[in-house]
Amino acid sequence: MKPVKFIVKLLLLPVLPVIIVIQWVGIFLTGFAGGILGLFSCLFALAAGASFLLGLSSGSEAFRLLAIGFVLFILPYIAEWIVLKITALRCVFADFIRS
Repeated sequence: MKPVKFIVKLLLLPVLPVIIVIQWVGIFLTGFAGGILGLFSCLFALAAGASFLLGLSSGSEAFRLLAIGFVLFILPYIAEWIVLKITALRCVFADFIRS
């Protein structure tokens, strides 16, 4: 069993830096996209509220704009969840290699 574990450790050793780079790129893109998509979602929500209050659109059209704004707001949180899963995978690989 020891030789198999050693071989798996050697195979995972070059994978670890790749996962670290993917993690850091994901963190950067999530932060960057979170700011931009937050602004867009705020813009959509304000446009939906203003158009509904001023009578420029019906309730269903305003609701569609609010739904689009909500989706834009949620996307960075979904990406953050994926980055957390990648980080957990990196921690598992690193612990296995160190053991």
